[in-house]
Amino acid sequence: MELSVRGSSEEDWTPIEITNSNFENKGENGQPAGWRTFGRSGAEVAVASEQVDAGERSLELRISPQSEASLFDAHPASGEVANTALGRNLSAQIPLALYSHNDQTLRPDGVPSPDRLHNTLDAVQMGKLSAADEALRLADVVIAWNVFQHFYPYFEVVDTNWDQVLTRTLQRAEADTSSRDFLRTLRRMLVPLKDGHGRVSHPADSLTAGLPLQFDRVEGNVVVADTAASAAAQSCARPGDVLTAIDGTLIEEALQEEMRSISGSPQWRTVRALRQLGEGRPGTTARLELRREGQAVACQVARPSDSSTRRRKRRRLQAEPRPDSIDVLPGGTHYVDLTRVGMEALRPRLDTLAQAESVIFDVRGYPEGGNQELLQHLSSETLRSAHFEIPKIIYPDRRKIAGYTGGRWTLPPKSPQLSGEVAFLTDARAISYAESIMGIVEHYDLGTIVGRPTAGANGNVNPFTLPGQYQVYWTGMRVQKHDRSQHHLVGIRPDVRATRTVEGVRAGTDEVFRTALRVLERSP
Repeated sequence: MELSVRGSSEEDWTPIEITNSNFENKGENGQPAGWRTFGRSGAEVAVASEQVDAGERSLELRISPQSEASLFDAHPASGEVANTALGRNLSAQIPLALYSHNDQTLRPDGVPSPDRLHNTLDAVQMGKLSAADEALRLADVVIAWNVFQHFYPYFEVVDTNWDQVLTRTLQRAEADTSSRDFLRTLRRMLVPLKDGHGRVSHPADSLTAGLPLQFDRVEGNVVVADTAASAAAQSCARPGDVLTAIDGTLIEEALQEEMRSISGSPQWRTVRALRQLGEGRPGTTARLELRREGQAVACQVARPSDSSTRRRKRRRLQAEPRPDSIDVLPGGTHYVDLTRVGMEALRPRLDTLAQAESVIFDVRGYPEGGNQELLQHLSSETLRSAHFEIPKIIYPDRRKIAGYTGGRWTLPPKSPQLSGEVAFLTDARAISYAESIMGIVEHYDLGTIVGRPTAGANGNVNPFTLPGQYQVYWTGMRVQKHDRSQHHLVGIRPDVRATRTVEGVRAGTDEVFRTALRVLERSP
């Protein structure tokens, strides 16, 4: 195998060195050393010593014949059609099973070859498509609407008129004049799905910067929770300050404006809206109006520019003060923040945790990878997760679903076993993988859950890209609790509800954490 490059047709070819270019070096797995395969091509890759071209070995690619099996056992029968009303007394009748001959779909004589359509599509320069073209905007809405119409697994628990959403979104898309306008339209399209994973990204969205502040919803107010990422922010706002307006807009109006483009449960939409509050062009300044101990305070905070962000690493903002990621508190209770510590760092501490009289695990956010293994040290029985199921869609409009594929985690017990009292902290920042963990804690009663309900959005995320570089994310998997009850929008509810106070934020006190300590103290 040889590889050479050149910058233009006038330049000479420059050879590039390739490791094991003649495949003489056979690796341990029978494949050529220094090479690796990608994707699922159906090809078997191996180093062969027979019928070699030169030397002692050659590369052999063996392509297995394409399977004739259907994607699912069930499928529409020959002659089945879908009858769909289009409006204004028009309807469409679409065949769901096509006849074929010699491995090609039957079609009338003289119709254009499918290759002609493929060549036309291949000639489209995707990089030059933009939302300035009305046809692209309308096509993107139609494509996205159909993905959800046929595959979104939560319509049965979400009360929305999806046909009406199509009409409304097409009308908005017609009026849009920029990439950012259309981005907002696509985001609003996803809101009625109430999908916590639902969001849309676009390169134009990189032209925004957030404030170096952390906000939280406390006692019905929007409160400054953390300013430690920026000295400029500290000179303006303090933890415990109540935000009353931003850039001249009353805070409740600003929060509602953010929520108009956020999908999910009420608790998750609030979390995301607080994160996005005050976003604007990098390097610009936000005007804040605050209430501090009964007094009105006005000040300005600069949004970071790209260059300043690169120059210094900002500390991760937190809505509450937390101990070290792994800590022993003065009263002897051990603390582990699963949003900052993975199992690799936790395993060497398991023997110590097993001997502790009480442990607090913090899941107020997204856990580090592999932390479901921790649960195996909290129970002597085999644990199973909630039900993870992908629908087998063979008919349009999710009719006659042919069952589900998927499964559940199976977690056998591991040593050492933690014998002390356990509490878990959680709230709406815990979404998806965090809820898989917390669902097992809830069902098997592995510890007392303290805090607020989780986000209520679980299942694998299915991204797809629309023309014009719009990336759409959504939930393609249905997740139900162990008893088959609804998880979507419900989440994991705490055994002991706990919230913070404005006074506690001002004093640097984490009342949720202190509630967990009291719960552990009262345990027998």
